[in-house]
Amino acid sequence: MANWSSLPSELVHRIADCLLATNDIDYYMDLRAVCGTWRSATVDPKNNPDKRFYPSHWAVIDEVNYYPLDAKRRTRLLVNTATGRVLRKDLPMLRRYYVVTTTPGGFFVLADRKPPHAACVLNPFTGHLVRFMAPMVTDGVDAAAVYGHAAAPTLMLFCDSCRKLYMAETNSGNFSAYEDGKNTYPSRRLDVLGIIYSGADVSKKICDLMLSFSVHPSEMLAIHPSESGHTNRCFLMESAGEMLMIMNLQHGMEVFRMNADRGVFEPAKSIGNQAIFLGYRQCLSVNADKFPSIDTNCIYYLKSLDPCDIYMYDLKDEREERVSGAINTINHVFLFDAEPPFTIIQLLSSYTFNAWGSELESAKIFEGLPNFIPNAKDFWFGD
Repeated sequence: MANWSSLPSELVHRIADCLLATNDIDYYMDLRAVCGTWRSATVDPKNNPDKRFYPSHWAVIDEVNYYPLDAKRRTRLLVNTATGRVLRKDLPMLRRYYVVTTTPGGFFVLADRKPPHAACVLNPFTGHLVRFMAPMVTDGVDAAAVYGHAAAPTLMLFCDSCRKLYMAETNSGNFSAYEDGKNTYPSRRLDVLGIIYSGADVSKKICDLMLSFSVHPSEMLAIHPSESGHTNRCFLMESAGEMLMIMNLQHGMEVFRMNADRGVFEPAKSIGNQAIFLGYRQCLSVNADKFPSIDTNCIYYLKSLDPCDIYMYDLKDEREERVSGAINTINHVFLFDAEPPFTIIQLLSSYTFNAWGSELESAKIFEGLPNFIPNAKDFWFGD
């Protein structure tokens, strides 16, 4: 039998680099666990500022839960959007925290179970936890972003329902809150996403493009489909290292790619081998070549607030077609248009608009229930 521990360290190092190139951090951790020789040949990811150890290509799917009150079920379904890998990962560490949300790359945003519920960010693959001094907000968090230096990142929380943007650094005593009106919050949200994706303020450029299609920005920037319907909407996202703006118009989809050198959005007739999943909560770009059932150069989306169907728009043919029933909710009691086993298209589409929400927010609501509800504690298993 070959003595694997005697492999040349240079070869082990090259294999490790290949795993990190596809963001398969779990494989990298498994490789390091084989033997001491392989560990010494590879970099320890603990407290390492190398962003290759950041989860960046992973989508954390909030699944239909047939045991919604069982908070001890801490496995999570993750999908690598670059390689097509689907991973069910056990994360026992989550039992000690409230799960607030996840980021598009795959970080978990958590809150300590003990007051004052300090915010934390967990790398689910290395187990590295960045702690913040600031207590976690109790508003419903619809999306989050982590950016900046690995040792001291900035955490941003988007609370669409109350039109608030929160931001904190690791040493901040509290989250700074930016509260805007109905018409200004969406624009600020785009400002922040543009800076995160490209380092540039793009909101004015986006508004100018909207007006060129005879659509008022207040209509296209509506946060929730109930405010404007499913058409005449704008989405800003990162795809394969580029920033894209996608407009869902009455006549079809229009895609624009940010030209970083010129600082302008340019029409894009193709997104290559990528496929895009659009939703009012999240947007997602995947390498469709790695997912046999997903078509390249296409956009998948749902049409309404109470979605029943998934549609696909072919950018080359400029044609829309219905492709599947949707996971209309992740509460199994009200699930009616799809049933397990779910397809990858259904799961990724669900990711763009379905979420269980902040466990901390739910805990606070429970604490405020009137005392006359009998045996209320029997209905909560959060602790």
